[in-house]
Amino acid sequence: MTSPIASRLVFFNPSAGSAWIAERTMRAVELLAAVPGTHIFGTVPGSIAEQVRTHLTPAVTRVYAIGGDGTVGDVATALVGTKVALGIVPCGTTNVLAREYGISLWTKDAVRQLEASTTTRRLCTWKVGEHTAVLGGGVGWDARVMWKSPTAMKRRLGRTGIALIGLREIVTYEFPTLVVRGTDENGNDVTMGGTSVILALVKRWAGGNTGIPLADPSDDLIDVVVLESSSRLHLAAFWALMTLPGGRPLSLPGVRYVQLKRVRVESEAGREVEAHINGEGVAWTPLAFEPNGYVNMLVP
Repeated sequence: MTSPIASRLVFFNPSAGSAWIAERTMRAVELLAAVPGTHIFGTVPGSIAEQVRTHLTPAVTRVYAIGGDGTVGDVATALVGTKVALGIVPCGTTNVLAREYGISLWTKDAVRQLEASTTTRRLCTWKVGEHTAVLGGGVGWDARVMWKSPTAMKRRLGRTGIALIGLREIVTYEFPTLVVRGTDENGNDVTMGGTSVILALVKRWAGGNTGIPLADPSDDLIDVVVLESSSRLHLAAFWALMTLPGGRPLSLPGVRYVQLKRVRVESEAGREVEAHINGEGVAWTPLAFEPNGYVNMLVP
């Protein structure tokens, strides 16, 4: 007997995180596998986007990504420019994209919400060298923290482990002079200088707090935050406000904020400074964000 033609694909990370996350992941797999026409695939690290592209056919109408923001971002990369809807079943540490799109963080509820929906909202993606940004990026202190935070540790300890490394790196951070150049939505050239830069596509940058409240993953703007100070106290205060519920870090003196259509960050001294994309330490300056197309996100 031949298998039915797949109209739905499900991708999940079979080696994700703790036992609790693994249990949630397999529960989501079982729920979605019960629907006829669904084909299930365990992801292959480093080649998820290519794996998704290999299995896409004209019959596929929706794809589910079960996992954290890393898995979701990799699957989304393969769907840029297609009509296929992407559904997120959050089983990661922070689940930022699920929060941004109003998807339940509870596995069964997320599956139920998305299975009952045909509504989509776009996700704007950005080309950053050979990478695709869906959450954003950063240059400077937070990028160094991401570089120094092993993936295994982030899965095991989550934000607690990252915070401990962050405290250590504040003590040693040397505040390099960074130059930000970009174009705003009116076509005007913008130039700013600072010692740490956030390039945000989402409101939530450090936990559940909406520290960058105007950021919207569905629009074609990059929310750029530049810290001008070379003070360790100022740096600590900014990130405390980013993390604490109700914190408003953009209100601090010495913090500049602008929305841009394109942006490039480089070191004034011309040296390489650590950068991150989607919370992963994978890049160095110069770092440039360019529009890359849209993904149709399934929403409740």
